[in-house]
Amino acid sequence: MLRSNGSLLCLASLLFHACASAPPPDTARSVPRQRRQESSSPPDSFAVSGLRGTLTQQEIQNALEPKLPKLLRCVEQRLGAVEVLAGSITFSFHVATNGQVASVTPTASSLGDRAAERCMLQVAEAVRFPEPHGGEADFAWPLEVPLDPELRPPVELRGDLVRDALAAPLSALAARCGGGLAVVTAYVDPDGRVVSVGAAAPDIAGPVQLDCISEGVRGLAFPSPGSYLGKTSFTVP
Repeated sequence: MLRSNGSLLCLASLLFHACASAPPPDTARSVPRQRRQESSSPPDSFAVSGLRGTLTQQEIQNALEPKLPKLLRCVEQRLGAVEVLAGSITFSFHVATNGQVASVTPTASSLGDRAAERCMLQVAEAVRFPEPHGGEADFAWPLEVPLDPELRPPVELRGDLVRDALAAPLSALAARCGGGLAVVTAYVDPDGRVVSVGAAAPDIAGPVQLDCISEGVRGLAFPSPGSYLGKTSFTVP
């Protein structure tokens, strides 16, 4: 059963506003950009960190909330391929002094669908923010996409066991695609075939590397999750 646009938007909107209602400071703490990128799980879901400039929580919320339907539509469009598609994605924004998005990358994602991730990044790139206070600003913004409660969750495949079973091809894949550490999430059918795969990088990585890794993983044979669709996350290399 596919989720309707309204039900998914409603569920995600509740999570969006739950994050937004937390009592953050008026402006961001100044934290070096490199230190922030080393963590795939920002400690404050709406903390805004600026090396030179800052944006307030309200400014970020006002700019991103209207884009929520388009972001979730990227997931809706992929439900025909992966009915249980769900998870979280963290966007790392770099905003120029004029409020335009200079760059945005997925520094963490458990969605497991590269097509949905690319679509969401295109939406994020088009967001226009107010001019940051004090110069260019960097911040991380997470979005949770919930699983329809009427659907059975996928079987969890332990990432360490998958990584051990596929150590040789994953090492070869990392050498071919280049770049640093990437975290891959994949859905696997009972025969061990990859149904969908996505990737994100805690350190800044370009779309070419993430596409290369995702396509390479799609061609691998995974351990069977049993009689139902499985989901797993692991690192490359």
